[in-house]
Amino acid sequence: MVTKSGGRLISSIEQFDKEVLKNKDGSDEQPLDPTLPVLVLFSAPWCGPCRLTNPVVKEIMKQYQNKIEVVEISTDDLPEVASDAGVLSIPTIQLYHEGKVMDTIVGCVAKNVLARSVDKVLEDLGLLEESM
Repeated sequence: MVTKSGGRLISSIEQFDKEVLKNKDGSDEQPLDPTLPVLVLFSAPWCGPCRLTNPVVKEIMKQYQNKIEVVEISTDDLPEVASDAGVLSIPTIQLYHEGKVMDTIVGCVAKNVLARSVDKVLEDLGLLEESM
């Protein structure tokens, strides 16, 4: 299911473990590219700043198409996932690679702030192209 941010909805702990933390469950099915960083938006439907963050995340998803994966987690539906990830307030954006948190942004941020964070993660991983 696609969310308002444009990312895929994570609807279970198992799905988060498999798609974001990259924990294998024995199946070969990998819906997300395991080599790409994953941007995770923690939000809730009632959260005003989260609604303001959705278009920013959608623009970043388009700008970094084929460079990052984007997923969204409703903290109302999966509070244990948010708690385990250290999320204390929403919106929170975390960038993961190979199951490890590479960066965390708390609050509603401008596109350029989020783009800098994505650029830094891609650069640290050697995935940033100079032509950007």
